[in-house]
Amino acid sequence: MLTNRTIRWGAAVHGLALLSVTTGALAGGPPTVGPQQRIDPGGGTFSANETTASASAANPLHIIAGWNDWRLSPSVSNEVINTGFALSLDGGQTWSDFLIRPPVPNQSGVEGDPMTAFDANTGTLWAGAISFSAGSNSGIYVARKNPGSSTFEPSVMARTASGTDKCWMAAGLRPPLLTSTRLYITYNEGVIWSDDMGDTWTDPISLGSGIGFLPRVGPQGQLYVAYWDFNTGMLLKRSLDGGQTFTDHTIATRMDVWDTQSGSRFPGNFRVPSMVHIAVHPVTGHLYATYFDTTNTSGGNSNVDVYFTKSVDQGTTWTTPVPILDTGTENFDQFFTWIEVDADGRLHLVYYDTKNTVQNDNVTNGMFDAYYAYSEDDGATWTDYRLSNTSWDSNDDGLDRATQFIGDYLGLAVAGNRAYPVYLDTSAGDADIYTNVIDFGGGGVAGDANGDGVVNFADILVIIGAWGTCPMPPAECPADVNGDTLVNFADILVVIANWTI
Repeated sequence: MLTNRTIRWGAAVHGLALLSVTTGALAGGPPTVGPQQRIDPGGGTFSANETTASASAANPLHIIAGWNDWRLSPSVSNEVINTGFALSLDGGQTWSDFLIRPPVPNQSGVEGDPMTAFDANTGTLWAGAISFSAGSNSGIYVARKNPGSSTFEPSVMARTASGTDKCWMAAGLRPPLLTSTRLYITYNEGVIWSDDMGDTWTDPISLGSGIGFLPRVGPQGQLYVAYWDFNTGMLLKRSLDGGQTFTDHTIATRMDVWDTQSGSRFPGNFRVPSMVHIAVHPVTGHLYATYFDTTNTSGGNSNVDVYFTKSVDQGTTWTTPVPILDTGTENFDQFFTWIEVDADGRLHLVYYDTKNTVQNDNVTNGMFDAYYAYSEDDGATWTDYRLSNTSWDSNDDGLDRATQFIGDYLGLAVAGNRAYPVYLDTSAGDADIYTNVIDFGGGGVAGDANGDGVVNFADILVIIGAWGTCPMPPAECPADVNGDTLVNFADILVVIANWTI
């Protein structure tokens, strides 16, 4: 059921010439898109939504994904909300799912707004969320998975305060001491950080008014926080001193504005807050941003497109935003974008799309699909893949509410030569959480016998396990990294010569 196409920037709207397709420039060909995998089997038949995911090139086989989880609800009308997570230790082949909860005094019946982060230097992963209804014990909690561990440490409270909302998290080098890690959380109160891998936290420094404060850390410890100002502004705050002071910049100006509880531009009966998401190239420091906006209306229906823009000067100036997933004239909607960029400069995007169903914005039940897209030419052209096996109904959200709820955002992890979009799908009759392994392997890294994008002792173990004659081509016998049809000490020498970690 996976389909793909190459998409060019929206020339019909902006008068740009259509750009030529550039695919396979980084890895020798298109990716292998694996089948849907449900990663929340412990969630039962209730609701799940608002995904997040992280992975690190320092330990690329370990991936953490999270979501709002209703598994402890006694019924669809008696909601108990926790935060579910799934962990894979084998590059997305298998997953274990579980709840991460705050310390016992801070637990409540409404825990959610999941967030994850990774440390590119050590491979440490973090997961956390907000306890909303514990009174004065409410607040933000975080748990850490140390490199090589198969479990998370007990969670700690990063911020204890009522009224906390919509948090996200990121880690990177700590300026001016670029030999250590600083972990940031940004949310409605501002920014807090930890310099001891999440054990203790500062008090918040205000970021002003807005929603969806998303932190990203540049290669020299620059802190960028993107957010929506509730009006026309898709904005950026930049800090060069680790979050103590910021300068203000504009990513883009919206053409259409709706409030946080409105979904009137889309089929279905659910809210669609219009947040902006950014990614930072881990080598060049270039910034990339996506958001969705109304390009035009036709027959009473809004045409909402994903817009893309980039900055090469640390967010001071940005290119003119353009729609990247259609020409700007098709009456389809794309929303809930999330963007990441890998070390090779390949851009990755996950989003929902309505293009497989003819429907009007005023229908109560909307039909949607999850999609993944990538670009290998700095965002000039994109190729997309349908991830959903069949279009799913927003009414099957697993909840008993007057209005539907499918979350407010999606998540995507990138590590090594793989991407992991994480999204909900209701085709089983309730909202479940899925991923697909997007593999750009193709033998692109010499000595990478296990296809995780790095060359290390794990590849030697693969070679030892396949020792002997291998009369198949290397693509079908990955342990034969030198391509001589034998798996032996010569392949180990290739691994040693290309050692990365």
